[in-house]
Amino acid sequence: MFALDIPVPFVTAAEQGVAVKALTLVGLTALVHDHLLTLDQEIDLIWRGRPGFVSTIFLLNRYIVPCIIIVDVYELSGVTPSSMLFCKIWTVMQSYLTLASFMLIHVIVAIRVFALYNGRSWVRRFLWTSGTIYFLSSTAVITLGVIAVIPSLQPDHGACVGNMPWYLWISWLPTIIFETILFILTLLALLKQEDSRSFGKLTRILFRDGMVYFVAVTVCTTFCLMVWAFAPVTLNGLARYFALAMVNIISSRMVLNLKAYAASRRSIPSDYLLPASPSMPRSPIPHARHPRLLGLRSTESSVDLEIYAIEREYQQLGTRL
Repeated sequence: MFALDIPVPFVTAAEQGVAVKALTLVGLTALVHDHLLTLDQEIDLIWRGRPGFVSTIFLLNRYIVPCIIIVDVYELSGVTPSSMLFCKIWTVMQSYLTLASFMLIHVIVAIRVFALYNGRSWVRRFLWTSGTIYFLSSTAVITLGVIAVIPSLQPDHGACVGNMPWYLWISWLPTIIFETILFILTLLALLKQEDSRSFGKLTRILFRDGMVYFVAVTVCTTFCLMVWAFAPVTLNGLARYFALAMVNIISSRMVLNLKAYAASRRSIPSDYLLPASPSMPRSPIPHARHPRLLGLRSTESSVDLEIYAIEREYQQLGTRL
């Protein structure tokens, strides 16, 4: 649990602590349940697939986030008393790991938005700029909060408690703002596609998952912000652990949906593929190498190729996004 200052009666604090533990267990249970449901897809599409940037992010979030929540559940259980050293080290690690998890998920969503615009340079620059501001502002607020809370941290009844800075709720604002930016860009792309051409299967997947992601993640992060800003500090963990689990589930489903689509496209017989030139790797997508080279006008084809191009370039540590 992140640092807490307890200005409420002990009985009330204990009841609120039970609520935090219960919702944390709900989040962990949902996370493990979803993991088991999609394990066969993960093995087929991720472990047996070609390694890539998005796959790496998927695996990091897939296994680090449950470990974070499991450690928190163990800490909250009070099975063994926490030491002062553990409280300080784990509070710092947990804060930055949670921040990194949210940021990695936003990278995946930003790549999808970039693909919807077929890799336009202004979208790349805008995403880089807004993403950098999001990263710096979130990191700054979390760092200031950690520095302020470390001196007062101490173990107490299965939790690490201390004086929580009043401004720490602001750390959720950059996340909500960046999510809103990505959603607006998705809506603009949707309106443009609706005015100009029909939707392909891939385009529908991108728009559908983008909408679901925005609604679910915005609800989770707004809930966290409201709890941290207005609820008693003993409920600090009520939102964060559950929200972290839900966001991880949503992001995993987004990646698996797109990987499943890519696998279905790769299953097309190779006889339909154009011969590859020596300077360009053979494309797994029929009749296509790059939308700019072949002048494709199909929305699905251009978006499809852009996603593969981004994935391929990130495998080579490119900087397209």
